[in-house]
Amino acid sequence: MSEPEEPGPSVSESSLERGYRRLLAWYPKWFRLQNEDEVLAVLMACAQDDQTRPSLEAAVDLLKGAARMWLRPRPGQPRAVFAAVRLLCLGALAELGALLTIIATTATVKAAVGHAYPAAVHGAATRILVDEVFAPIVIALWLWLAWAISRRRDPARIALAAFFGLVTMTMLAALSAGSPVYATADFTAGMVIWLISLVSMVLVFTPASNRYFRPEPALVRPAG
Repeated sequence: MSEPEEPGPSVSESSLERGYRRLLAWYPKWFRLQNEDEVLAVLMACAQDDQTRPSLEAAVDLLKGAARMWLRPRPGQPRAVFAAVRLLCLGALAELGALLTIIATTATVKAAVGHAYPAAVHGAATRILVDEVFAPIVIALWLWLAWAISRRRDPARIALAAFFGLVTMTMLAALSAGSPVYATADFTAGMVIWLISLVSMVLVFTPASNRYFRPEPALVRPAG
């Protein structure tokens, strides 16, 4: 004689669980891997018998909790690394702002250069075009660096140092070309980007960050 099957979850329970899981998906992956099942079990246990979807109050609380989790370092991650990742994301936004600034001031810059040095107008237009073409690539590079460093990829620190060197050379070239005079807004945006890359690089090479990316191997005691 076969044993009776246990009743499965009702339609309302399944709908409620899916609703909670959609809200929990806003939490960082590390938090979900460690706590999602436990949090979901508590939420389901506290739900009313005929409840089919999360209440507005519960949804707001869960989303607020997700925002707090995103503003915290993951377990074991130094605050310096966490801050560097956030700065790199900010760098991508700053790069986008610099691109919009270049586009908005193109006519003004060409006119200023043409008035002072008519023969240099073509060179200035070429540099502006190069900046506009490469800006999306640089934005993607900022975001990749943020992702790689958040994933504890040590080579990404070397890539960040090289990137900082490239940004520094670009700013020196702009300075020698007179950008502070003829493209003040563009140069200012570039300086903001340079500062963000500088602080990010310093943060990922602090002693705490070095220990995080290159942990010392555990000493093995001899037997006996």
